[in-house]
Amino acid sequence: MKKISYILACVAILNLASCSESFRDREPIGGMVTAEQYAKLANKLEMSLRGIYSMLYNYSGHDSFGERSIDMYTDIFSGDMALTNYNYGWFYSDEQGMSVSARSGYLWIYYYTMLRNINLVLEQVNNSGAIQTVAKYGYPTDGLKAFDGDGKLAYTYTESEIVILDAYAQALTLRGYVYDQLATLFAPTVKDVVSAYTLEEYLVLPVYTETNLNESQPLSSLAAVFDRIQEDLENAIACFDGLAHLTVRESKLSVDGSVARAILAYNYLNRANPSRLSSQVNTNAYRSAVKLCQEVMDSNEYSLLPQGELTTNGFNDVNTKCWMWGENVTIETASGLGSFFGQVDIHSYSYAWAGDTKVIDENLFKSIYTWDGRANWFNDGKSNPSFILCPDKKFFSAKSPVSTAADDIDREWLSDNIFLRYESLYLIAAEASYRLGEFDAAKDYLTAITDLRLNDLDMHAAQAEYALYKSGLDQSNLLKEIYYNWRIEMWGEGYALQTFRRLGGECEENGEKIRGGNHCSEAGSKKQANSASYTYQMPSSETIYNPAMRDND
Repeated sequence: MKKISYILACVAILNLASCSESFRDREPIGGMVTAEQYAKLANKLEMSLRGIYSMLYNYSGHDSFGERSIDMYTDIFSGDMALTNYNYGWFYSDEQGMSVSARSGYLWIYYYTMLRNINLVLEQVNNSGAIQTVAKYGYPTDGLKAFDGDGKLAYTYTESEIVILDAYAQALTLRGYVYDQLATLFAPTVKDVVSAYTLEEYLVLPVYTETNLNESQPLSSLAAVFDRIQEDLENAIACFDGLAHLTVRESKLSVDGSVARAILAYNYLNRANPSRLSSQVNTNAYRSAVKLCQEVMDSNEYSLLPQGELTTNGFNDVNTKCWMWGENVTIETASGLGSFFGQVDIHSYSYAWAGDTKVIDENLFKSIYTWDGRANWFNDGKSNPSFILCPDKKFFSAKSPVSTAADDIDREWLSDNIFLRYESLYLIAAEASYRLGEFDAAKDYLTAITDLRLNDLDMHAAQAEYALYKSGLDQSNLLKEIYYNWRIEMWGEGYALQTFRRLGGECEENGEKIRGGNHCSEAGSKKQANSASYTYQMPSSETIYNPAMRDND
């Protein structure tokens, strides 16, 4: 059978176009809906999914352009990304440490709008009867055929039903992702929560699903939110796996089983409490995180960014082998200055090029080992002091990888957006393995990355220094090195704040981070790794306009 393709193009959320699926040229055999009914349903599902995906990069302002702007809020707020000037004012509230109040309204509306659209897709899927069919007959194992326990043909799926089920898996993955983002942003770390509450007692978010999307909901407990994330992502993974022989992913904008595993693995890492490792719940969470990461690694779908591309890749192309999830930016979807590269890349016509540079924190840069080639991601100021510590060798336009001359810089902003990178799975697995006391495994996961990060400006010296570094990794320093690699490897990709909240108390001296002198606000200040100080606040409008909130009074 020809494999069914799903292509979710980049389109504006309010200007949704339809496209056809590549099916065999025949009418569906049997099934829950007629061909005419399905054509209408498929079109609605496809348009709805397109709208959801477009929100990932939806432009609403020069500092609000979907996921990559949220990455910047949190990275700047954490202090690992420094805003050195504020001539134009963008991201200054995050630099000032006011992100929890200044950004909460945008984050809340953004994610709950996305949830509304996701739940509408799931409502359509449930009404189709396809989920009930799977529950009764199981997934097809031979083409479209499903067999019973005796090996007899039990049901033949239609291609229509397969597409509906694929939409179901994508929607569940996206809902798991959104609730994971909300839990990370609007709740303290689990360790801090359970110092005063149980997870069942701590009320955090209203939970909406396809069954209650039209009814106001009170706050649910953090435990309930975690259960929702786990159930959605486990069901999505089962569905993706069940359809693996019938579908093919043609766009990295659309999520798949590997992306679902990565999201769930990161959620397990963040939900486990490292201060209570004797608890089976926490042990199981860490072990599940490792298992999910290893499953993606074993699939051989992706590969780590190789040594030879360390400073030549530019993190600007969705086709890069280490990109698991991302957007191919086109002329139709480019948002100009209101984009990550329009804010950060000095080789594009950007705010950074014009003077409001976003750079690595000076103290963090000074902590980079001499063997570590990732130091070369950042401008050392020797050739271009105007852009010192800018990420000019990590994020740069393929159209203008070197020059910053006005006549040479990229004015099209077609660099792609990254949402998930393969390297993060190795860091998740390393940290979870460390918590489990499996230090050799933790070291192996960590050094799989660092083996490819040597400083090729002096490779001979770097190899000798790195050999000593690697041989010295053990239980006493592994966690700090995992923390270091989260901050350096994933710099500018939205992990800095949660990394500090989760690990800063153990890995920073006295549990506090000292901001470098290159910040335009609070330079040199000390920041305690207290997650309550870095927890976004539910907007007051939610308590005013949501009548169900009275149930939480």
